Amino acid sequence: MNTVLIDNEWLAVMLPKGFAPIDHQELEMLIGAKYSRMWGVRDTKRHMMLHVTWKDSGKLVSRFVSERSLAVRVDKKFARCRPGSGYRNDGFFERSVAGADAPAQGFRFSYTVEDTEQEGEIMVFKYGIRCYTLNYYTRSQRAEPNRVVYESIVASLKLQ
Repeated sequence: MNTVLIDNEWLAVMLPKGFAPIDHQELEMLIGAKYSRMWGVRDTKRHMMLHVTWKDSGKLVSRFVSERSLAVRVDKKFARCRPGSGYRNDGFFERSVAGADAPAQGFRFSYTVEDTEQEGEIMVFKYGIRCYTLNYYTRSQRAEPNRVVYESIVASLKLQ
């Protein structure tokens, strides 16, 4: 495992062997969106991809906009970006992540792309004025063994 500083400032993660960085341009193409602050990795043998986006906001906005409302917004945007894919929200959840200011809010999802069932989850959490969105994708046929790998990655997240 090697430790990587995701945002070059606060959020670090330990990645298992097999994960390689994704170039910014390729990542934008893969997720179908443009973000200036984005980081991503994938393991092509496991058919797993993770990416993180982050945004800073003022103290007032950061304090009064809840992680739950942000997760609901992300879900709506995610659904709009996948028309005709059979996108399905498989439920919201809350969990502690990396010592964030409040528990992360997230949701599990599934959809089909090019006849391949995909699933994963998205979590939103805040640290100070920074809001992070962690996205995880895998092929449904690999979901069970990949879940263990994903959970070890989430457990390794640290805010410093």
